[in-house]
Amino acid sequence: MSVMEARVQRVLVWGGPGMLLVWLGAFLWIAGFIPPSAPLASPEQIVQFYGENTFGIRIGLVISMFGCALMVPYAVAVSGQLKRIDGAKALADTQMVSCALLSLEFITPIGIWMAVSYNFDNRAAELTFAIHEMGWILFMTVIWSLFIQLIAIGMAILIDRGETKIFPRWVGFINLWTAVLIIPAGTVLFFKDGPFAWNGLFGLYVPVFAFAVWFGSMAWCVHRNLTQHIKEESGTAPLASLAAEGA
Repeated sequence: MSVMEARVQRVLVWGGPGMLLVWLGAFLWIAGFIPPSAPLASPEQIVQFYGENTFGIRIGLVISMFGCALMVPYAVAVSGQLKRIDGAKALADTQMVSCALLSLEFITPIGIWMAVSYNFDNRAAELTFAIHEMGWILFMTVIWSLFIQLIAIGMAILIDRGETKIFPRWVGFINLWTAVLIIPAGTVLFFKDGPFAWNGLFGLYVPVFAFAVWFGSMAWCVHRNLTQHIKEESGTAPLASLAAEGA
């Protein structure tokens, strides 16, 4: 890998944390979608929600949709590091395609909520409620591309038998634990209240927290690897990987 390519990938990897900041900022503070509406909310309450912050919801959803696209450059940089591991090329490709699908899976429910906000005051409250509910069901349950991505990254890191590890093993275990912790989000269809509902502790907040920790950990490790590579290629550092310390 050339120094210029490493510098480009070092910029791309921060698309992950950038996505998280942009998406959470817009989704939470501008659109006001977190905390979520309750699954047992009435149609009239949902219409009122859209009516009280119509512009904020619309602009927040537009910004959130942009944020979702930032996951793709992040995944490209991650794949660039995984392909350095002997035997992990297929796993690197798997995580790349899975992340591309994940981006679309984030965008789809946001598009549905955009449609709700566009004409919520000119349709029956029950219809607005049904479309809004469909958005939340899609948003929460379509987590399996992320699940496959996490497993692929975790397994790629753990099969690394090189003398100098590309990633520390604890990062591999973070990927596998995150895969476990997001599973409840895929089961919210069975709960309308309590901790496993789409507005509950295990249904929403634990998966989101695990997702954020994963994004940050992976971005930091990839950035560190690329910085070391740039120093080595520039002749300003010894030929040693900083990731070896966690092996």
